[in-house]
Amino acid sequence: MTKKLLNIDQLQSFTVEEFQEDFDNLMDRVEKGESFVITSEYGNAVMVPYSEEVQELIRIHTDLNDDAS
Repeated sequence: MTKKLLNIDQLQSFTVEEFQEDFDNLMDRVEKGESFVITSEYGNAVMVPYSEEVQELIRIHTDLNDDAS
């Protein structure tokens, strides 16, 4: 089975304010599998459904950035 790659350029984009105004609806959409870009003056973030791939990225990031060691 081929994994579908996430193309950030094709994601729908919302400002932080727009995301806050429609929070419940947009969170429901993420829970159903959609992903979004959240934009702000401080930078952008991506909202994605939690998956094994996301869990692995978090583990890798944590392992590589462990300030406790």
